[in-house]
Amino acid sequence: MFLALFFFYIVMFSFFFIGTIHYKNTSKKILEISGISIIVAIRDGGESTKNIIQYLKDQIYEKEMEFILVDDDSSDNTKNIIKEISKEDPRFKYISSTGGDKMLQRKQKALDAGIRKASFNHLLFTDVDCYIPKKWVAMMAKYYSSGYNYLVGNSIIRSNNKFNFVSAFQRIDFLLLMIICRASSYFRYPWACTGQNQGFTKELYEKAGGFTKINHFIGDDTAFMHLCRAYNSKLCFIDNLEASVNPRIETHLIQFISQRIRWVSDANKMWKLNISFFIIMLITFLFYISIPITILNNTQAYKIISIVLLFKMIVEYSLINLGTKKLSVPMFNLDFIIWQIFHIPYICIVGILSYFPFLFKWKGRRL
Repeated sequence: MFLALFFFYIVMFSFFFIGTIHYKNTSKKILEISGISIIVAIRDGGESTKNIIQYLKDQIYEKEMEFILVDDDSSDNTKNIIKEISKEDPRFKYISSTGGDKMLQRKQKALDAGIRKASFNHLLFTDVDCYIPKKWVAMMAKYYSSGYNYLVGNSIIRSNNKFNFVSAFQRIDFLLLMIICRASSYFRYPWACTGQNQGFTKELYEKAGGFTKINHFIGDDTAFMHLCRAYNSKLCFIDNLEASVNPRIETHLIQFISQRIRWVSDANKMWKLNISFFIIMLITFLFYISIPITILNNTQAYKIISIVLLFKMIVEYSLINLGTKKLSVPMFNLDFIIWQIFHIPYICIVGILSYFPFLFKWKGRRL
């Protein structure tokens, strides 16, 4: 059983290698975009709210833009900061999450409130604690002009030159996710996306019924992307550096684990939207958890386990190294070693805890 799961894992990575080598996204102008609505849901943003406002003000884009900042029931001064900038710059709009669909909660409700008030059909989304480059809107709009109605943007965790085990692990873990998303796009559909950098049209959102069909999911990104498969979505993974954002660097273990439990908890329900994707995720998890189980049940299996782990490490390093070249980002060898050491226990622990999300909090709310 263990070797069969390992064989599946290698076959899966073979497809990732093929996709990584051959994927190319293209943009050819076939339609005009009148403007872009950028929506950011903010809960207790603090100083990050001022930062994202500055990043948005710095955007270089020749067409119209509006920045919809949704106060997601904040308890700090987020509301005042948004209202202040909305008086200074008419492109900024203050929206309360209370205006969202009553069937929704958490971030889904906040984003729904923003989407309802959007003036333009083409929408972009990011998070308050992300860094976005000056041509982010312009580059994403370029792919909208090519006829795509769902944009999966690239997110790269930067190094802040302050070593931390959690951020080192996060950097490689997130990098592999982006490489896999890019590779799977070669086969016409990304595996996942992130609310830190994505876009879809208001028309597609309304056609899919908004977030109401995924209101039992905690998140709003990957689940909605898979839902849109049934509504003729035309997706594109954008690996252009000028369209890449830099998410928050995590330094605290519990906060990082809570975030990942939130993600995996949604993956556990993915069978409702994409059964083949769910099966792949399940078999992958079974492979990881079979490693410690095999060791515990058969202490003489250490030789074959050692060979499998060595082969796994070589395959994953090779894919990440190849992916960094395609994404034009540096390869962090020390981070990879840390990630490789803790990856298996991390997958097992997070996978098991994902069935008990109510034990954890994110942004002050129970998952």
